[in-house]
Amino acid sequence: MTRTDSPGPAPFDIAVVGLGILGVRHITAETTDVIRRCSRVFLVDATFGVEEHLRTLNPNVTSLLHLYGLGKPRLGSYQSMAAAVVSAAVEESPVCFATYGHPQMYCHPTALIRNAGKLLGLRVDVLAGVSSLDTLLIDVGYDISAHGLQIYDATDIVLRQRPLQNDVACVLWQTTTFADPTFRLAVPDAERLSRLRDHLLRFYPPEHRVFVVFSRTHPALEPVVTGHRLSHLAEALSSGPQSGTLFIPPVHSRPATDSQIIEVLRDAYQDGP
Repeated sequence: MTRTDSPGPAPFDIAVVGLGILGVRHITAETTDVIRRCSRVFLVDATFGVEEHLRTLNPNVTSLLHLYGLGKPRLGSYQSMAAAVVSAAVEESPVCFATYGHPQMYCHPTALIRNAGKLLGLRVDVLAGVSSLDTLLIDVGYDISAHGLQIYDATDIVLRQRPLQNDVACVLWQTTTFADPTFRLAVPDAERLSRLRDHLLRFYPPEHRVFVVFSRTHPALEPVVTGHRLSHLAEALSSGPQSGTLFIPPVHSRPATDSQIIEVLRDAYQDGP
């Protein structure tokens, strides 16, 4: 689908946009243009100042945060969010669904909206936003080009007994909602989180240092990166804030073993530019 900045009908019925992590400062020019041309904006973001800013771009902003309920399955909330957006698009397109972070990273309403759009013949356009992975790499100072990166959901690695490579850095999402499909304001207790810790101990030594990362959500704040021994992870997560992403540095570096590629690289460096 080709987007256009010229006046006229929007090239979509539903736009799904990501608002980034750092509040208003992460909202892209592309997202701003889309929000301005929509009849309604549905918002899932509690970051300070974001809703007020969006209302300066479009007065018809509706927060969907009330659809979360304590102890309520998150899937039901996501379905209600998607239904509200799609229903509005049928009546008065174009509309916008605006969410915290990146709309294709831990944002199930995006998939639901896309699927409904196909069934109803609605044009759905998804725009990228700054993700929590982008900010995490800055917060921990890690460049993926040297040794790569493995990324998993915390519940999924235990559910599927996924193996991990301890020579590659690892990012685990949703650690404090481990094995819990409901919306809660409290983290699981250490007993439940011990299953996640025990799975990680199959691949990493107990003394290996891992980091819980909270990227800043306001310019006046600083990111919070706290280190813990892996053996103490369950207790650390259960006594900390309700959210956070786990970064596990590699234990060691895997040696290069392909002699042909080694020779090619050595010759290139010796010959120079």
